[in-house]
Amino acid sequence: MGRYIVTICWSVVYMLIVGFIAAPLTQHVFNLSEAAVVGLIFGLLFAAIIPTITAYSYKDKSKYSKLK
Repeated sequence: MGRYIVTICWSVVYMLIVGFIAAPLTQHVFNLSEAAVVGLIFGLLFAAIIPTITAYSYKDKSKYSKLK
């Protein structure tokens, strides 16, 4: 469970940084809530997809290797 929380938190932080840098480059206004929501969505996707991908590439006795 901790892996998911950490992934989501870092995803939100990175998206805030990217949004803060990219907004002036594209001549838009930085919107904090929009960047946080996009980071949250990507964090949820990455937290759900990465264990599934690694379960197929590495055989171990975790619950993720039984997702086939």
